[in-house]
Amino acid sequence: MTWCRSTLTVPFWRFVALSILFAGCAHTVVVEIPPRVDLRSYQTIGIIEFSSDSEEPLDQYATERFMAAVQHAQPSVRFLELGSREAVLQSVNRKQLDPDALKAIGKKHGVHSVFTGTYDISNVKPKVRLGEDLSSIKASAIVNLSLVSKHWDTVSGATLWTNSRSGGWSIADVAKKTGRSVSFSVSLPEDQYEPFIAKLVYAVTDDFQPHYEKRKVPKH
Repeated sequence: MTWCRSTLTVPFWRFVALSILFAGCAHTVVVEIPPRVDLRSYQTIGIIEFSSDSEEPLDQYATERFMAAVQHAQPSVRFLELGSREAVLQSVNRKQLDPDALKAIGKKHGVHSVFTGTYDISNVKPKVRLGEDLSSIKASAIVNLSLVSKHWDTVSGATLWTNSRSGGWSIADVAKKTGRSVSFSVSLPEDQYEPFIAKLVYAVTDDFQPHYEKRKVPKH
C-alpha cells in the first residue's frame, strides 16, 4: 500500500499533515481549452468595415483591431477586407444586408462567411458634486462605448455568432476649492478612444480565444 492510495479518517491536524504528504503524489499542469468558436474550417472569411453613427472616425481602427485579435487567437484564419457596408452592398446591387445580399456577397467575393460590426460612443456626461459646506465642487466625466459584432453564413444567410460588450470610462476629474475658479470642458482627440475600443474588441472576441487552466494530475 502507498500513501497515495490510502483512505483514512483522521483528526483535522493529521488531515493537514496528510494533505501535504499527498501533494507529493500529484503535480500541476497547464491545459489549453480550445476556443468556443473555431473559425479555421472556413477557407476565406470576409469582413465588412465596422461602422458607427458617432462622429469619431474609428471604423478602420476598430476593424483592424478585430482582425488582429481573431488572428492572434487563431493564426490560420484568413480575412478578405470587403470595404464599407455601402460599397459591399453596391457591389451586389443590394440596399440592405439581408440573407439574399449575404448569399450574393459570398458568390461575388468568394467568401464562405462574413463578419460585420458596429460601435457606439455616447456623448460625454459630466457629473458635478458639491461639498457639504457648498464651498467645494468636484466634477468628472464618463464616456460609454459599446461594440456589437456578428458572423454570417453566406450559403444560407443565417447568423452563426453574435456578441456584444459595453463599458464606461472616466475621462476627466476636476476639483475646485474655496476661493478658486474652475472651468470644466472635455474635448478628446480620436486616439483617446482607441484604448477603449481595443478593450471592447478583446472582450467581444473572447469566444475565438483559447483559454488555459491549471489542473492537478497524479504522478506516475
